[in-house]
Amino acid sequence: MRREQFMESAAYRNRDVRRVADSISWLPSPRRIHGGLLIVMLIMACFGLIMLFSASMSGSFDQEGDAMYVVFRQAGITAMGLAAALILGIAIPLKLFDHFWMSVILYLITSGLLVYVKFFGVVINSARRWIRVPVFGTFQPSELAKLAMVFCFAGYVSMVRRRRTKGKCRFKAKLVQFLADGWIDILFPFLAFSLWLGLILWQPHLSATLILGFVMLAMFLASGIRLRSWLSAITQMILILVIIALLASVALPALKSDGLEETIGQNFAHVERRLNTFLNPESASADDTYQIDQSVIAIGSGGLSGLGLGSGRQKYNYLPEPYNDFIFAVIGEELGFIGTLSVILLFVLFLLIGVGITYRAPNAFGAVLAGGYTMLISIQAFLNMAVATKTIPATGISLPLFSYGGTSNLFFLIAIGFILAVSKTEGLRGHELADRSPSATGQRGDRP
Repeated sequence: MRREQFMESAAYRNRDVRRVADSISWLPSPRRIHGGLLIVMLIMACFGLIMLFSASMSGSFDQEGDAMYVVFRQAGITAMGLAAALILGIAIPLKLFDHFWMSVILYLITSGLLVYVKFFGVVINSARRWIRVPVFGTFQPSELAKLAMVFCFAGYVSMVRRRRTKGKCRFKAKLVQFLADGWIDILFPFLAFSLWLGLILWQPHLSATLILGFVMLAMFLASGIRLRSWLSAITQMILILVIIALLASVALPALKSDGLEETIGQNFAHVERRLNTFLNPESASADDTYQIDQSVIAIGSGGLSGLGLGSGRQKYNYLPEPYNDFIFAVIGEELGFIGTLSVILLFVLFLLIGVGITYRAPNAFGAVLAGGYTMLISIQAFLNMAVATKTIPATGISLPLFSYGGTSNLFFLIAIGFILAVSKTEGLRGHELADRSPSATGQRGDRP
């Protein structure tokens, strides 16, 4: 009798253990952000502040009477950006952002700011690109457009995939389906973002337009669009361009009389001058080639190990914009080939890590976010280095996380935060992502 009672009590305890273990099995496994990307982000942020102080101390003291003025402002915004990146990467589930209405609101806000800055923005160096914000100073809506373009396209692609999974976006006629696929997958988002490109080019801000164009191409490639949609979009785009060319040939003679040609010439005279300076440097004036010549002198004088941190000479009113567009030249002068190579390797490592996270993303939303933001930061960094080394024509492109620019670096760090959030979901699939939401976890935890 005692043996039977003992066996019954043991079976009862084992039953309870099995029930607890079964409920725990429904809980999602813990995920961690990509440690390598986190380390690279922290190194670039700290390295950037050190070089910014060295490049800006003379200019800060001359303009503000405080050698630490620029670096203190940058450090505060960098701290905000790092905090936002860590919160996005660690605390907030990626699925929380996968709602199309968020993309629509962000698109409308960005479009409104781009229109506003054209008519009411602050004019600096003959370009109307800035909005004055109390406390924060000036702000470029084109920097927000870089962040918003990737987020909006990711939300759009995710929405289209969900609708197709539910059997929508289908047509009976094959020709109609072929044409609709081109519009849904490529042409509609392309035309929506082309509005931004046109508004930014109108400011004029050619460098931002080129960067956004490259990023848009990278997003289309990262989203895994089918070949049929590409063929449909290209075919229809050719027809649209032919129609536009015919209409333009008729309308241009009338527009020329209204001064359109003169307006375009005035807005892009600096672009033509920079192209001529790059292609024909021997015929350019010393004033036109001065900035890029000083950049090359700074990099060349650094040698292998540089003149030493803080010992550079070009930043003392020789090299214009030493702590903004041409901070890479200051790095070359003070840290030499070793310093510039370190910066290049950091961005190459960031690119490789970002591409790996994009490849392992669990869905289209994560892939577009990771791929778009990786290419945004990488493309801008390599274009800045190319300008500083006289590889491409000079243009106003900052070096991410190194150049002085509060809002732009804040947006870059937020972009890295989204990449960290995507890295936390590597290896998961659709049903597992749903399981990781708080509501789904609570429901499954109640199952017997």
